[in-house]
This record gives sequence, C-alpha cells and structure tokens, in this order.
Amino acid sequence: MEKKINLCPKGTYDLFGDNSKIFLNVRNIFFKLSEKFNFSYVETPIFEYSNVFESTNEISDIVTKELYKFSDKSNRQLALRPEGTAPIMRAITQHKLAQNEKKFFYFGPMFRYESPQKGRYRQFYQAGFEIINYKNKSLEFQVLEIIILAKEILKNLEITQFQLKINFLSNAKTRIEYARNLRAYFEKFIDKLEPISRSRIKNNPLRILDDKIEAKKDFVKLAPKINTFWTNEDLDKFNLITTVLDKFQIAYKIDYNLVRGLDYYDDFVFEFIDTSNTLGTKLTLVGGGCYNNLSLKFGPDNLHNIGMAFGIERIIEILKTKSRFSYKKLDFFLIGFNYTEIIENFKIANLLREQNFQVDLNKSPLSINKGFQKAKKSGARFAFFFEKNQEKNYISLKNLQTGKNCEILYSKFDLENLNYIINEGKNV
Repeated sequence: MEKKINLCPKGTYDLFGDNSKIFLNVRNIFFKLSEKFNFSYVETPIFEYSNVFESTNEISDIVTKELYKFSDKSNRQLALRPEGTAPIMRAITQHKLAQNEKKFFYFGPMFRYESPQKGRYRQFYQAGFEIINYKNKSLEFQVLEIIILAKEILKNLEITQFQLKINFLSNAKTRIEYARNLRAYFEKFIDKLEPISRSRIKNNPLRILDDKIEAKKDFVKLAPKINTFWTNEDLDKFNLITTVLDKFQIAYKIDYNLVRGLDYYDDFVFEFIDTSNTLGTKLTLVGGGCYNNLSLKFGPDNLHNIGMAFGIERIIEILKTKSRFSYKKLDFFLIGFNYTEIIENFKIANLLREQNFQVDLNKSPLSINKGFQKAKKSGARFAFFFEKNQEKNYISLKNLQTGKNCEILYSKFDLENLNYIINEGKNV
C-alpha cells in the first residue's frame, strides 16, 4: 500500500490560523526586547558540520541519541542543528567577532530526534540570547542582566506562574571529582535506577540528578551535592550572584541537582520552570548558564560567556489557554455588494492601511447576508459597507461584536476621529 504523502512527518507540525498569529506575536515580543537590551540578531545555517555539535557535547543525549546526522553527496558529515549556542560560537570564531564583549540574539528552528509530546517536537523553535567575551569579574552582573531579560520576556508574554532555579557547577576539574563521587554512590543503587540512568553512570552521572523519574526517588535526593565540592572561589562567586539577585528582589530556589542537558555548561546555571501545570507537567520555559570553555572547541581563545534559550512551542501551548493573551486582530473588513463598491473599497483600504490599520475586503460581489458572514468569519472588529441610497462620500461602519452602526465621511478619513469611534465605542 502506497504511503500517504498528505501528512507532515512525525514530531513536526504546520503553523496556521490562530496558532500562527500567536507565534508571530511571540516572535515580535522577542525581537522587541532583544533590541531594548541591545542584543544583535544573528542567524546561522540550520545545518552544520556534525562535529560542531559532536565535539562540544560528546556524551549528551542530544548528540548520542537525538542528532539528525547525514552525509551529503560529497560525503561530508552534516547535522541539523539541535541547539543554537554551538553554531553561534562557530560563527563568532569564523568571522572574528569576539574582540570585545558582544551580545547576540537568535530565533529559529532546531531539530532533535526525541519522543514527541505536548510542547515537545522534533522540529521546534528556540529564542536564544548570548553574551560573549565578558570580563570575568562582572559575572554577577552578567547573570543579573540575563535573569532580568528572562523575567521581562515572561512578563510581556503574560506568563506569571514560574519558578527560577539556580545552581553553580564550578569548573571541569571540580565536576570530574564530583562525577567520580556520584558514580560510586549510584553504583550502590544500580538495581533501582532506570535503564537509561544505568547507561549514564559511566559517562554522565550528573544527568541522573535531573532525570524527571529519578528525581522523585529518595536515594537520588540524598545523592552527594555539588556545593560540597566547591572551592572558596566558587563559593565567593555564587554568593556574589545571590547577593545581587537579592538586591533586586528576584526570587529563586537553589537546586543543587540542576545540571542542564548540554555538556559545555559550567559555573552558574539556571532554569525558569512552568508551575501552572498547563501542559500536565512542570516543563522548563527557559534555561541557560555559563559556558566558559566552549570557545576553545573552535579557536585558541578562552572566552567567558553566558546565555539562555526559550522553548517557543511550550510558550505557545501555555498562551493558547489564556483568553486574555491577545494578538492583534483584523481591524476592518470592507464589504462590496457590486463591482463599483469593490473598486471604491480598494481605495478606502489603501487609505486605512496608510494609517496602519489591518484591512481586508471581498473581491467578488456578495449578497448582504453572505457579505456580513464573510466579514464575521474574517475575525474583523468592524465592517465597512455602502447602504442603498446612501449620501455620496459616506460609508457605514458596523461593529461586528455589538451590531451597532454609524456613518463616516470617507472622502478624507479623519484618523483621530476614526480611532475615537472604534476605541471608545461612540455609537458603534
């Protein structure tokens, strides 16, 4: 039996209708706030040489299990990008962009071969922010800016139910010692671990800590904590960060089991967790942290960097449940009942669009009933139409929610008056 070709691939989706309007609204919020915080937009290819990811996340699930990897016709090993930070670091090195501190923003599709579920797809969008090559002594203020930006974005998205979790992962030397202790600890409970966690004991025992199933088990809760391995310098850095967060009254929870899913993170890490249970589980809305050694994978310079990424699909799923989250709807639909009126409506539509209104119109004559049905289906707030024997240069305006009408002189639209009518509800 021939396989149907009218279905999108598993783990992907088509974006249209109200979902596309919410998506565009969400995207606009990210772009607006990236400019307010002086982040420059950057866009990298959706596929890279596979070693861009394999060399930076050698033992992470994202590379070992979820990477879309393929060979091109010249037998070059390529991969669809599963995340945005490594490609940005590659681009920064290639184009020599890191002579001083830089702030970058990206928004685009990523790809991971994982089990699809609500808010999680194989092709998904991320919005990411990266601060590159900052001065080491400014760490607490870099953290502050990233956290303030994350909170401002969530505020603009009207997402209020979340919790900020933070941790400090120290440097590679400390994490190696910590991993050795974790390995010895978890080997005592190997029979109680899930199969995937047993496979992680040898190469990546830290990931057992933030596994959603394992995290509920008492022996995992009692596992050694990374703060007992901190150096005095680590403690000083962490105290500086929490002090500045406290000064700005930013609520947070210290979670010593928070490790993040990408191997290149070190020092400070954080996540904003959705606490609304809208998606049936507490998913991460945004996560990030420091990655001070990632640049060495691409060039000779060791740069101090911090960043974060938002999961867009999860945000959209939450916003779909919020009736008060409004995207801009069509302002006017112009109904033409005959050829002459359609011609006139095109002229009126141009005038309205020049005044930044959203406008649509029918392009074949309609009856009165079908005209208003089409106007309502368009989602417009108001409909313009000509009435029989109406005085020249006048047109009727109907509020499609209330059903009230008024007449407007359209030979020269008065923008201030029109805004007053539609926003204040004067007689319509």
